Amino acid sequence: MVCGAHDRSRDTVMTMIDAAPWITRRRRRFPPEAWAPLLCKATWDETHDVRTFLLAPVDGSRIDHDPGQFMTFQIDTPQGTVERCYTIASSASRDGGIEISVKRQAGAGSAHLHETLVPGATILAFGPSGRFGPVSWPGEKYTLIAAGTGITPILSMLRTAADRGIALDATLIHVSPTEADLIATQEIALLSRRLPHLTYVPIITRGPGASRPSAGLLNSLAPGLADSTVLCCGPQSFMEMVRAAARDAGVPPERYGEESFDFSSPEAEITPAADTPVRSISFARTGKTFECAETTTILSAVKAAGLPLPSSCARGMCGTCKIFKHSGEVTMAHEGGIRQREIDRGFILPCVSRPLTDIVLDC
Repeated sequence: MVCGAHDRSRDTVMTMIDAAPWITRRRRRFPPEAWAPLLCKATWDETHDVRTFLLAPVDGSRIDHDPGQFMTFQIDTPQGTVERCYTIASSASRDGGIEISVKRQAGAGSAHLHETLVPGATILAFGPSGRFGPVSWPGEKYTLIAAGTGITPILSMLRTAADRGIALDATLIHVSPTEADLIATQEIALLSRRLPHLTYVPIITRGPGASRPSAGLLNSLAPGLADSTVLCCGPQSFMEMVRAAARDAGVPPERYGEESFDFSSPEAEITPAADTPVRSISFARTGKTFECAETTTILSAVKAAGLPLPSSCARGMCGTCKIFKHSGEVTMAHEGGIRQREIDRGFILPCVSRPLTDIVLDC
């Protein structure tokens, strides 16, 4: 069943989702570390400016992902190709493709996606990537806090828990401007029947009865905050407020996780001084070599050299540009896009890595 681009029927959408096959057979895995095409099988509107896209590999392979992971997409626009990260919203236990929910915003990325990614069209994707999600469910209590489309990774967690029969104990707080902007409310109500320990608390910030998100409000809505694992997704300023509230409530750092969809303010590049040391960057597989100043990120030097390298956030958060370093030393100030064990094995994030010596990368 295929929904039209503007079909807002939740019953139709839910029928399609429930009909998606379970992962019961072994098929070739979608390559997580290479660009490959996905076919748009259906689209539907969640709200007036949020559209969900159902995507599946063109070659019939399966996409293995964990709840909370995202994929990076290449969007061809009249101004050129841009790369954007979107979180997978669908269950990790279904094999009918993946869903992403995208809010239409000013700029080349999401607006062009809304206009051109229609059923039958294809788009290049890379991933899945990221590690935002539950670690040891169902043994823990969760407080899940989202703003706007930040609910998409949480929807993947809820859908996966329901499919796997996990007795998830969670409070979901979703902040949105109006009731009309809330995403998947009917489905969350249905999921609550399968997840009896799920408490859903929507917060509206505009109009009659509106509330302003604050640390005090969060603590009143989630009285067990201090004893739960807190997962938050939303704009940077929103997450800063939630992070402070969790810290003040006594939530230790190891029980707090967040994922940002606000990649609009990457770290500013430092213009190299005339006497700044310059290092050689080499690609081991292609034989390409170029120069990079010690004050310049390797990703910036890669792009200046006109060479391809998958990237998205440019802040060390998403992990899309992660690559193995054969030799050399770098300084790297990341924001959670790479694990310590990956660093120990030799991986770096070029978007926030600056060379201290000549570097050889596995590219």
